[in-house]
Amino acid sequence: MLLQPCTDPADWAATQTALRFSVLEQSWCYGAATAAVTQGKVQPDRWLLRKSDGSIAGLAQAFVRKVSPLGRFVRLVRGPLFVPGMARADREAALALIRNAYPWRERCLLWWLPELNGGAESEATMAQLGLRPMMTGYSSIRCDLRPPPDKLRSQLDGKWRNTLKAAEKSALLMETASIAAGTWNDEAFSALLGEHAQHRLEEGFGGPDARFYAAYAEAAKVIRPDGEDALLFWAHAGTHQGRVRPIAGILVLRHGHAATYAMGWSNEAGRLVKAHYRLLWQAVLSLRELGVTDFDLGGVDTQRGAGVARFKLGLNGAVFTLAGSYL
Repeated sequence: MLLQPCTDPADWAATQTALRFSVLEQSWCYGAATAAVTQGKVQPDRWLLRKSDGSIAGLAQAFVRKVSPLGRFVRLVRGPLFVPGMARADREAALALIRNAYPWRERCLLWWLPELNGGAESEATMAQLGLRPMMTGYSSIRCDLRPPPDKLRSQLDGKWRNTLKAAEKSALLMETASIAAGTWNDEAFSALLGEHAQHRLEEGFGGPDARFYAAYAEAAKVIRPDGEDALLFWAHAGTHQGRVRPIAGILVLRHGHAATYAMGWSNEAGRLVKAHYRLLWQAVLSLRELGVTDFDLGGVDTQRGAGVARFKLGLNGAVFTLAGSYL
């Protein structure tokens, strides 16, 4: 197993496309956005994993902050990712290579949330690397978009499906925008970012802020890595002096054959007509048409966000929990 630095978005995109699953935190634009919002203080280290015969095995993106004179603080979130069918021995060899790339003796502090399911096997694997568990695992929901639309709809929770049916009768204007398709709407995006920032401030929840999503969209516009995109879905009740007035909207970020629900917002009018049900269902159909096979609903927390969790669980996707963070 070989660890090869990657500086070409095309090489990264080709590898990402070869994966059965990809995740947002391992996308090229995510790395570019992180560097932008930190004003270059955090830089992505991008690695391609290759077998000894040169064939591609996977990828890993770590985020490095130099803290002079202490050394480097490294975060690796939801990586590495492997191509389908990788033998366990090869996966463990790749993990060891990554661990050795950031050794203690060179004053590297590695905080690692691997893309491994929680359980004794993953704990043993990380212990072999000399790392200790520090935080419990991240949980989310992954929806398989490969079945036909009618099958996907029949798989929805009954109450969710009935609410969607009722929402579809409302007289809303539903719109979609995509950077890759050349239909991006900066005005609608700015409106959604503003509402998201206000909601984030009022509710005090974490996660990426509006500046990060703006930087992500800018990276997608400038770099245009194949298979990465930002898609905006919003509902509105018309315009006023040419300005878009959304009552609800969601942002979805695509990475290879997968996509992630990044953020959403709805005002009282949007909640009244259940606009989010229509928006999320439209996202499912649009992503499927683009060839996306897996839709990550962007995390689920039944303790601090029970209402949002119930909404996401209504799609009846597969709930998963990762092994947690290690140091």
